[in-house]
Amino acid sequence: MMPRGRFFILARPLATAARCLLAGAAASLFQPAYLAHGLPGEARAQASGAYTQFTVKAVRPEAFSWFWDNVDEALWLGANSENKSFCWLQTPSRPQDLGYSAGARYRSVEAFGGATHTVEVTYLEPDTVRNRVASDNFLGAKPYSFVTQNVSIDGKPPFTVLIQYNPVGSTFADSLFTIQATMAADPALAQAYVAHTRKTLTGLQPTLMDALNTRYFNAVLKKRGYYSAGPIDKNLNIKLTIVQEIKGIDSQMLSWWWDHIGNTARYRLWQPIDHVSFEWTIPPNSPDLQYDVGAVQKAREYIGKHTMTLNITGADPKAIAPPVDIIDPAYFYARTDLTLLAGILPSNALVHQWKPNATGDGVILTSTFVNTALALIINPTFNDDLGSHALREFQMLPYFLPRLYRREYLHQ
Repeated sequence: MMPRGRFFILARPLATAARCLLAGAAASLFQPAYLAHGLPGEARAQASGAYTQFTVKAVRPEAFSWFWDNVDEALWLGANSENKSFCWLQTPSRPQDLGYSAGARYRSVEAFGGATHTVEVTYLEPDTVRNRVASDNFLGAKPYSFVTQNVSIDGKPPFTVLIQYNPVGSTFADSLFTIQATMAADPALAQAYVAHTRKTLTGLQPTLMDALNTRYFNAVLKKRGYYSAGPIDKNLNIKLTIVQEIKGIDSQMLSWWWDHIGNTARYRLWQPIDHVSFEWTIPPNSPDLQYDVGAVQKAREYIGKHTMTLNITGADPKAIAPPVDIIDPAYFYARTDLTLLAGILPSNALVHQWKPNATGDGVILTSTFVNTALALIINPTFNDDLGSHALREFQMLPYFLPRLYRREYLHQ
């Protein structure tokens, strides 16, 4: 006899699959007559597809990279009133990495082109469009700027849909999309589907960044490490220590990053919600695999709900003793100041140090911040906010750092 708990675990996906099958059957009843027959062979061979381009305001591309493998019925229906149902037929293999999982497949019921349709979408291998997308998509674990799909409408032969997206806008807060359907037997139907997809993606604007924040950054990334704050010391400082394992990068990548953060566009890659802007006040003299002592970053970012503009100055541990022993082989040591209070309050300090993890597929990063206890007067949750901030940003490195490092340093 099957244990009762296991029965319910199995029953839920079975019930979802059954509902998908019923929804598909119901939708087929509403097919117009002209969709019941394919185009003549010659016309089918000559037909191509459809194209559209548009911008989704105030939604970063990372949110869409998360969406492909994590979409559910609530997001789907909320984005577009013409979406009627959604369910996975083959769930994504790696839903907690940004980007899409080839082989994942879903069924939806959608109203477009004057009728209600059953749509089956299968995510294709990225290599199928290698010559049509940015080449550095293939230098990381998953594609970062596109998803490519086989789309079958009402059981008809599938056509290919390529969706590409990149950050745009003065603060790189928006996403520019192009959608192209090719090899469609019925270009008019493909065009109607593309227009409907545009409406769905645009309709995610009110909810998607919040979903990325709560369901990915907070529910997943913040749990990949831990932090602890010490007591207020005699100098009225507090030491905060964060320890986390970051899989998907190596020590050299992280050593390279400090001199190559570069600008706001790249800084927002690092954390698309918490990071606001970046510039070099004093740029590195010779960007390499070791941070430049004396280089000054001016970074504006959210720590919890509060924005801060910081000057982060690369420091020499031989000249100014760091607040903690540096025992790992690679490190970044800096003095930090609130821009508006620089020279008024004593500088704070931070040390990031890291080493390869036990399995050889990542690093163990230990971060130590020493900040004035006055921060707790302004924000009583400052230590929790800073600890969360560090987890939310460093766990994003595997999403973008390998491809930047391989393209710019290894010239792949």
